[in-house]
Amino acid sequence: MSKRYVKIWQEYHGKKLPKNMEIHHIDGNRNNNEPSNLLAVTIEEHLNIHKKQNDYGAVQAILMRMNRTPEENNLLKESASKHQKKLLEQGNHNFQITKEERIKRSKEIIKERLKEHGVAFLGIKDSVENAKRARSFVSRETELRLAKQMQDKVRNTKWWVNKSGDRKRSKEYPGEGWKVGMKYEN
Repeated sequence: MSKRYVKIWQEYHGKKLPKNMEIHHIDGNRNNNEPSNLLAVTIEEHLNIHKKQNDYGAVQAILMRMNRTPEENNLLKESASKHQKKLLEQGNHNFQITKEERIKRSKEIIKERLKEHGVAFLGIKDSVENAKRARSFVSRETELRLAKQMQDKVRNTKWWVNKSGDRKRSKEYPGEGWKVGMKYEN
């Protein structure tokens, strides 16, 4: 959570934000840090607000910060799936944009995280260092084996989509109503 809007809330209310609380931006604009737009809520309340708004990206982010029950793990999976479908419908999914745009977005995200949190990912200021650290937990043989398994799994497969937006990856034609691709087009 950004220290900026927590600090603004605390200064406005003249007290520290309780440990079990976090800040919700009422208008949905995380850049609008006017005190009247900042609401202190529990993480559960925050989750419920964004669930009601069908803001699947926020639901996913909040669930990642929670100690989750099996039901909440299912909600996390559903939210992630719905968020990805929404990005596809809007034409904003990473598969639908150019490599240059993906790089630009990544740099903006890292810059914003560094500005807000002082770190880019998981407490590591440098994303290259983050990648090295992640790889250090896996032997090179394991890394190559996992990469080969993934290649074997997707080799000679295609993405198929139906009118409902359901997608599946398979080698064979799934049947009536399915077309090749990530987005159903008439």
